[in-house]
Amino acid sequence: RYGEPIVTRIYNDLPTDRAKNNGFGRNETQLHFHNAHNGAESDGAANVHHFPGTFYDYRWSTALARRDKINTQAGDRRASGPDDNTGLVNVAGDFRELQGSMWAHDHRFFFTAENVYKGNLGAINYYSGPDRGNEELSDGVNLRLPSGKLLGWGNTDFDVNLIFSDCACDAGGQLYFDIFDTDGMLGDVPLVNFGFAPFFEVLPRKYRFRALNACMSRFLKLGLADAKGNPVPIKFIANDGNLVVTPLTLTALPVQGIAERYDFIVDFSGFKIGDRIQVVNHLRHEDGRRPKEELSLARALKGTSEDPVVGPMLEFRIVGAVESVDVPGVILRSTDPDKSQVPATLTEQIPIVTPVRTRLVEFGRSGTGDSRGPNGCTPDCGETVNFPWTIRINGESSHSMNANRISLLIPKAGEVEHWTYKNGGGGWDHPIHLHFEEGITMLRNGQTPGPTENLQRKDVWRLGESGSVTFQIQFGEFGGSYVNHCHNTVHEDFAMLARIQLLTGVAGTPQAAVTPTPNPTEYGVYFTTPEILPEGAPKGWTNTQQVQAQLNTSPKP
Repeated sequence: RYGEPIVTRIYNDLPTDRAKNNGFGRNETQLHFHNAHNGAESDGAANVHHFPGTFYDYRWSTALARRDKINTQAGDRRASGPDDNTGLVNVAGDFRELQGSMWAHDHRFFFTAENVYKGNLGAINYYSGPDRGNEELSDGVNLRLPSGKLLGWGNTDFDVNLIFSDCACDAGGQLYFDIFDTDGMLGDVPLVNFGFAPFFEVLPRKYRFRALNACMSRFLKLGLADAKGNPVPIKFIANDGNLVVTPLTLTALPVQGIAERYDFIVDFSGFKIGDRIQVVNHLRHEDGRRPKEELSLARALKGTSEDPVVGPMLEFRIVGAVESVDVPGVILRSTDPDKSQVPATLTEQIPIVTPVRTRLVEFGRSGTGDSRGPNGCTPDCGETVNFPWTIRINGESSHSMNANRISLLIPKAGEVEHWTYKNGGGGWDHPIHLHFEEGITMLRNGQTPGPTENLQRKDVWRLGESGSVTFQIQFGEFGGSYVNHCHNTVHEDFAMLARIQLLTGVAGTPQAAVTPTPNPTEYGVYFTTPEILPEGAPKGWTNTQQVQAQLNTSPKP
C-alpha cells in the first residue's frame, strides 16, 4: 500500500552446486518488482544477483511518481494509501500514476527465463486511496471496485489474481526446458495459478480479475464463453496495473504479450447456480517467435491438435455460497447484496506534451551479438551461447546485452521524451518492457491505437511483426541503472536487453554521476566503469562527473 515502505529480505537457499539444477536454471537470483517506482538498487535488474547462502535486502519504497513535481505537499487525498482502519495516508505525487496489479520475478541476466519458468515469481497487488480493496467504503475517494468488505482494505474475496502460463514435461513428469532454442519456449500444458484444468467457484455477482501472462514466450488472447458458446461481456478497467480513464466493455481481452497485465470485471449476476463459464485462449502458436493465428471463439472452444494450449484454460462455476478467504470461517452467500461499483470514470488523463527529445529503439536479429568480450560476458553466461537478438539506438550499431554498457542515458529527472520502439523485422514479435516508469501510448504503426491502448499508461508493449509503438515517457526522481528488454524471456536471455542510466540532475546526490557497475561473485562484489554508447547519450551531454570504479576483480573469501 502507498505510504508504507517495505524492506524485503530475499534469502538464496538454492544448492551451491550449479549442476544440481535438473538441466536448466541458475542458482543465483535478483528479484525484479515489476514495475514499481523503486530505486535502482531495489529494482532487481542492476546486475545485483546474489549467491546461495546469502541474502539481499530490497527497499520497496511504495513511492508515487512525480512526488517532486506534483502534489509535493501531499494535499490531494486521491494520492494516498489506506491506513490500518478505513482512513487514508496521503503521499506526495501524481494520483494519475497510481499502480495496482504488479508482480515480481527473477531477473538474473542470461537466465531469467529458466529461473522464472521454475517458479521464481509471484503476483503483487498495490493498494491506494482510489483502489482500496473495499467495495462498500464510501469516502469520496474510494472507487468501490469489486473486492469485498470484511477487511478495512485489501479484500480479495471478489478480487482475484489469475496467473496464466504454460509448461512442458519430460518423460518423468518433471519440467522440461530447451536451453539451446533461441526463438522461444512453448509449453503444451496450459496452467492457471500453476494448476492444470482448474475451476473456480464464484457467486452470481461482480468479480474483478487481474490477469497476468507469465508464459516464457507465448502470447495469449483470452475470452469468456457461456455453456452455449456465446461470449460473456467483460469490463476492461486497467492495463499493466494502470487504471484506464473510462471502463471499456469488450467481448474478449486484447492480445496479451508476456508480462502484460489486464484487469477486468465480470458480472455473473445474470447466471444461475450450477452454470459454468469457460476462460478460453484464442491464440495459436507454432513456435516461440510470435503468434500464428487468432481463432474465433467457436473454433478455440474446440481446441486444436496443432497447439494444445488453445481452448479452455479455466472454468468458473456459479455456486450459492463460498467461504471467505479474507476472514476464513465466514460464509459468503449468493443472497448477500453486491454493493460494488464500476464508476464511469476511474482516473484522469495525463496530457501529451512537446518532448525535450525523441529516441528510436530498434529490436532485431543481427549476427551473434557482442555480449561476450575478452573476459567473457557481464555477468557470466553460458560458455558456448550465441546472442542473435540485438538492440540498436537511433539507427546506429546493433548490440546485445552487456551489463557494463549503457545504451540509453537520461541526463535529468523530469524531462519528457517521446520514444519509438520498433520491431526490426518480420517473422517474430517482441513484447518490450521498460523498467521503473510507465509510458503513455501514443501511436501504433504510426496510427492511433485501439481503445485499450490509446493514451493508456503501460510498461509492456507488443510491437507486432515489423511494427512499432510510440509513447511518452518521463523518468522520475530516482537515479541509477535500469533496463529495457524483450519480455519473451528467451529473447531476453539471448540477449535482447539494454541498460538505461538515469541521472538525477541534482548536484551532490549519489546518482548525479554515472554509477559504476557491480559485479557479484561468490566472495564479494567488485565494480567496473561502464562504457557509454555515443548514440545513447543526448546531444551536447558530456560526462563531467564520472565516478571511476575501484577495481578489485578477485574478491577473496
